[in-house]
Amino acid sequence: MSAREAVGRGVLAALQGMAGCPVFDAAPARARVPFGVVGEPVLLPWRASGVEGWEARVTLVLSDEGERPVRLRTLAAAAEGVALPSVIEGWRVAGWRLVRSRMVRGSGGRWTATLEWVARVFRAER
Repeated sequence: MSAREAVGRGVLAALQGMAGCPVFDAAPARARVPFGVVGEPVLLPWRASGVEGWEARVTLVLSDEGERPVRLRTLAAAAEGVALPSVIEGWRVAGWRLVRSRMVRGSGGRWTATLEWVARVFRAER
């Protein structure tokens, strides 16, 4: 399995355990708010002592509606604390950190929170 697939699946699995909010790997056609969508990981090569490694940037977009983003703030705070397992489908996680978090109000009373993490992974020994 590629690093992109492994990180994407690992992040989705970690976030699906978040209470009160379904999380999808693509924008749902019909879903009630609140919900989250995990974007495709963006990969950059990460080399260390002859080890095949990747730095993966992963984004979660949470959506909710309302006059104030009280529920969305709670969901974003829960998502910020999500951890990845040490190994994801043949890839060892060497680092996982939140690098960006932003909340904005869109049109029609829709609020979105965008969170971005960086994961560093390298192929686990077989």
